[in-house]
Amino acid sequence: MPTVLRDGPYRFYFVSSDRDEPSHIHVRTHSGFAKFWLDPERCREVVVSDGWNCAAFRELLNEITVHSWRLGMTTSTVELDVPGATSITVTNTLLTAELADGRIISVPLVWYPRLVHATEDERNNWELHAGSQHIHWADLDEDISVEGLLAGRRSGESQASLKRWLRARLAGRGFTLHELRGED
Repeated sequence: MPTVLRDGPYRFYFVSSDRDEPSHIHVRTHSGFAKFWLDPERCREVVVSDGWNCAAFRELLNEITVHSWRLGMTTSTVELDVPGATSITVTNTLLTAELADGRIISVPLVWYPRLVHATEDERNNWELHAGSQHIHWADLDEDISVEGLLAGRRSGESQASLKRWLRARLAGRGFTLHELRGED
């Protein structure tokens, strides 16, 4: 029963065994319990009420309105302060970022195909931007955020875009169109 909010005497929580019912939230105090639908059309409709008098019920409804409970709320969110990067290291297998708060995070290099196809010099030619929140490789036209690293986000580049980039990269190195296509 995860608690999503404690406010004064109220504890707002969900129950995992209620999956077959419409979206709702449970509310409990020392003096009673209620279950409310989260559907905006039915949000003031109480499903179960035990131990609350009219004044307490009215106060509870105001509390729910103040916190804007809505249909579709499935998870709570956590706001994080994302530290800036202080140093970046790229090997043949890992991208590692040292963060200002002392953490070191490493992710597989295969998450970022442009870095996989880069030379060692290109991988080491990075710059920090936006308060050290973004890592930029000008030679590769690659940008990765510290927040993305912390969240475990891989490159969002499509295969078609990567192929175009690789063709242009190889063509810039003097390869012929036949070589780019893999033809003899």
